[in-house]
Amino acid sequence: MISRRSFLGMAVACLAAPPASVHGAAYSSRFQEPYDQLAVRMRRLYQACRIEVDGFQLLRPCDHSAYRGLWHDDFTWPHVGLPELARHPQMKDAVAWLTEAMVRLPVVADRVEFDGTAVMSPGAAGARPMSEAMPIHLPAAWTRLLSHAEASGVAIPRKNEWAQLIRRSFDQVSMSFGLVWNDPQRRIVAFGFQDSIRLTGLLLLTSLVVKRGYERASSLFAGDLPAEVIADWKNRARDIGDNLHRLFDGKSGGFLGATVAGRTFDVWGNGLAWPLASTDQRKVIAATFQSNRQRIFLKGCTRQILAPGGWPGTEAGIGYQNGGYWGVGTGFVLPMIAEIDPDWALELVRELIAHLDAIHGAEWIDGNGDGKGALDFLGTLAMPLIGLRAIIEGRHTLDYL
Repeated sequence: MISRRSFLGMAVACLAAPPASVHGAAYSSRFQEPYDQLAVRMRRLYQACRIEVDGFQLLRPCDHSAYRGLWHDDFTWPHVGLPELARHPQMKDAVAWLTEAMVRLPVVADRVEFDGTAVMSPGAAGARPMSEAMPIHLPAAWTRLLSHAEASGVAIPRKNEWAQLIRRSFDQVSMSFGLVWNDPQRRIVAFGFQDSIRLTGLLLLTSLVVKRGYERASSLFAGDLPAEVIADWKNRARDIGDNLHRLFDGKSGGFLGATVAGRTFDVWGNGLAWPLASTDQRKVIAATFQSNRQRIFLKGCTRQILAPGGWPGTEAGIGYQNGGYWGVGTGFVLPMIAEIDPDWALELVRELIAHLDAIHGAEWIDGNGDGKGALDFLGTLAMPLIGLRAIIEGRHTLDYL
């Protein structure tokens, strides 16, 4: 007779099994062609975004002068979506350059501008910060960059100092009921692609990103920090997974973006949380996406929310992070859509590819489908590449964050 513990272990293993184990190689191979098409574009855009700073080969977030600095996600994601790019000098040079800029700061910065200025919060350098304290996701984002760099063969310089910086930064992350918490009375920026929104209470996307940050940091810095710190990070990562149910609301159609400001269905967050959802939760989430397909997607780009008035309880106007459609977001949901309906996933990514030239590879598009923000934006290609890579490799977007 099988024990209860063994039965539960088998059930969890089946739930966590990647899609390729269910659908087979033929399923994955269907997504190779759009991956290859996006890869061609990424190679070309990557070359256009290369920049030399202080003798280092670095990377701008777009082929435009509007973004004059190095950001964590914007730099890391192209190398994750198309791993061959890590063979270029940019990955090694970026880590060396960032080390000099960052390791003696009190906490990690939002970005480092190409004049050498570390900027601690989103917003223009010299202007009032958008966040009075460290944006909550930052230690996880910078750990992701370092983790992928080391996995690609880059030796992290002054690694012990990086470990102390990441530790100081994670110490600023508040948690309640096992999830990342943002004080409703003192809004801090959370996940990086919601920096103008500032969701509060218990947070979905930021919790998921921080979960992966704790997991990566506990491996990356295992030899550089006390065992009790590593153990605490592992416990915190596990607690996030165990408590994710607190953000699930069946009446809203799935996981909420937050419990106070932003208490509404989070499109990107549900895509990222998919591998951690139960079978019953997945049925609810799938039904929400299927019944709201026309509201969520436009020209292959993906909204962050369903709410027509934007994130409830937030101060930002409609548009951009409060209602725009993003190519970045398509990468967050694509593996989930592929499990729900592979034909739909193929149609979605092909639609994005078909419209890339018309929208000029824009950072986001408005409700009319017009390209907005930075044009020729690396993230618009990078995150869909990550989503396609996840499908092909039988994994989930969350694995790569």
